[in-house]
Amino acid sequence: MKRDLPSWLPFALLAFALLALFHRLISGQVLFWGLPSLQFYPWRHFAFDELRAGQLPGWNPYLGAGAPLIANYQSAIFYPPNWLFLLLPNGPAMSVIALGHVIWAAVGMWQFTGVLGIQPFGRAISALSYALSSYTIGRFGSFPTADAAAWIPWIFWFAHLTLIQRRWSNIGWLGLAFGLQLLAGHAQTTWYSGLGVGLYVLWQITRGMPTRTRSYRLAALLRFSTGMILGIVLASIQIVLTVEYLQESQRSGGMDFDTVTSLSYHPLRLITLLSPHFFGTPADGSYITEGIFFEDAAYIGFIPFISALAAIGGRIRRRQYLMHFPAFQTVYFWVLLGLGALLVALGNYSPLYHLLYDYVPTFKSFREPVRWLILTVFSLSILAGIGTQNWGRGKWLVFWSRLSVAGGGTMVIMALVGQQFLDQDSKALDVLASGMVVLGCWVVVAALFTLTQPDRASLISPVLWRTSVLLFVVVDLAWANSGLNPTVPSDFYSREFGVSQPEGGGRIYWFEDYEQEIKYDKLFDVKDYRKARDQWPDVRTSRLSNLNMLNNVYSLNNFDPFVPEYYQRYLDLIEDLGTRSNSLLRMAAVTEVYGKTPRGWQDVVPSISPDTAQYAWLVSEVEWLDSDSTIEDHLRDPDWDPQQIAFLAGESPDMPVSLSQGTVTIIERRSDRLHLDVRADGPAYLVISSTWYPGWTATVDGQDTPIYRANLAFQSVAIPPGGAEVVLRFSPRHWDLAAGVSALGLLLIFALITLGNLTIGRRIPLPED
Repeated sequence: MKRDLPSWLPFALLAFALLALFHRLISGQVLFWGLPSLQFYPWRHFAFDELRAGQLPGWNPYLGAGAPLIANYQSAIFYPPNWLFLLLPNGPAMSVIALGHVIWAAVGMWQFTGVLGIQPFGRAISALSYALSSYTIGRFGSFPTADAAAWIPWIFWFAHLTLIQRRWSNIGWLGLAFGLQLLAGHAQTTWYSGLGVGLYVLWQITRGMPTRTRSYRLAALLRFSTGMILGIVLASIQIVLTVEYLQESQRSGGMDFDTVTSLSYHPLRLITLLSPHFFGTPADGSYITEGIFFEDAAYIGFIPFISALAAIGGRIRRRQYLMHFPAFQTVYFWVLLGLGALLVALGNYSPLYHLLYDYVPTFKSFREPVRWLILTVFSLSILAGIGTQNWGRGKWLVFWSRLSVAGGGTMVIMALVGQQFLDQDSKALDVLASGMVVLGCWVVVAALFTLTQPDRASLISPVLWRTSVLLFVVVDLAWANSGLNPTVPSDFYSREFGVSQPEGGGRIYWFEDYEQEIKYDKLFDVKDYRKARDQWPDVRTSRLSNLNMLNNVYSLNNFDPFVPEYYQRYLDLIEDLGTRSNSLLRMAAVTEVYGKTPRGWQDVVPSISPDTAQYAWLVSEVEWLDSDSTIEDHLRDPDWDPQQIAFLAGESPDMPVSLSQGTVTIIERRSDRLHLDVRADGPAYLVISSTWYPGWTATVDGQDTPIYRANLAFQSVAIPPGGAEVVLRFSPRHWDLAAGVSALGLLLIFALITLGNLTIGRRIPLPED
């Protein structure tokens, strides 16, 4: 009788889980809650429309006063799976890509656990617990995070192969996998996984190759390093542009400690590793604690978690496992990696993070320490697969399993009784009692599976028993993640919904406090996902950033991870001035404001002129200032008229003091090009209400001319007497270099893969040969 599981079974069960969780996507609905609608869909809708029109999506004119979309790392324009947007309607493309990455994560984990020597049953446990974990499914709508996480097992797999096999192709595959992860759009996840795989390689070289020579270990390290470097080279087309944006962004100097640790993993949430809804779930509005559910979620399933503990117990107590089950050799590494990531994820709940923030590079650059949990989830999933090989029926295990049945049953009864006699109006007590009921039930189920394990004399088929365990794991994870990704009809993205343009053709602006209230209290409530789902037409017509892009509405707001530093400082001035910000808003071509007693206000909305917005004009006076703080002081003057005087940064060129005014006509206005006809009797300065950013160039009557930074954040060009034809163009700096380096990386990677199984140097016997 065949005692191993068929290799197709875990993927059939995965398909069952995805069908249960996302059948509405298959029937034509679309993801929308949170980031899909507020970031990823608008970015990609615009970017791939530009590409279809034969134009590089370098500049996004609809957010802020313009921003470099192509340098926005999370837009992931160069990530090949996202090119499906060119072939399918955007809604279905978004769904197919997201579902595909869940499957990709499972396949990668299946492959990696195979080279670790884990048996098929354990490999299935690992694959399902990682791909369907609450970390990945809870963040399903945060596409770059989930996409990057799907590549982690693949990178570990190829890294492992570079250590044990001297084949050129493994280096190429590692470079390709790491490069694609870098292009997937979430630098934080990629950095954590890169750190994790680096530690794994060092562990293997120092502890996992006891019979290998020093030269062999150094060669293995060189092969791994070469593959990772090739991945960086491949992704240069994105990295170069994003690094420049980072240097020009509000995060260029890092972030303060409170901002960095804004979402830290509270130690009490450890209970959710056993009972995911112990504190409720936003899927039904029962979530009762602070924080964001999907950021804290790290549930891999009850049985996989217990199996991970079994792996640790087996490694400690039974050294003979090292001979029969080689995967046990890595148990201590996964324990250290998972615990280390968990300690860092505690953030401001642990003194460790303060030391890391003060003395270790990159810790000032990434927010939300809870995201370190990806390494904890990954480690636990692998330990879960290893632990299945320590799932026996010894005397003491049977004793404790029987005791667990009794204890779990008692827990359920006590929780149910408590629900009847405790405060009936207490939502918190009801949620906690329900969490205890689930925990008690899962304890009983796990114990019963242990007690019913088949042996040689058993009538139960081992394959049937293992299939039942896997089915329970899938049902458990599907239940845990149910409702975490609300969907709406595809009309949400495809219809115009009668969203009107702002008065005067200008930009809209949401004052910060009011925007936060509408976005997170009224619509996208992180404690109750049903609010946005039930009000989805209101969400669609809200003109919140970045939804405004879907209707070609210009907004001074920008809900992007990076924004240009000068732009952010300009917005801070608007927020600080409140009712005195009228001049600042007119400078930014704002003609409609949403506000309700924001910071600096006195219950009065600024009186924005309903006249036609001006995006370019001539000023009669300029003042050159060498200090941005001095410019800010001038901008705070409530009597400042941006149509009359401009404050320019730097030293004055050789221009007459007396300036002329005249007319400015917009001939053509595209995302990356502005063509103006300027008429003036004498020398003049043209002011343009678009964000100053490197990569913009200007010509005046065909001659190159510098673009000056005006009024802290905007553009200005000197005009000669009589006027001129002025053309401004945007093209990312270093574009040719970045594209060339990536092309070279791709060529080298394919060359290595083409070499296939040819070995590097003298051939020697290897484990996989």
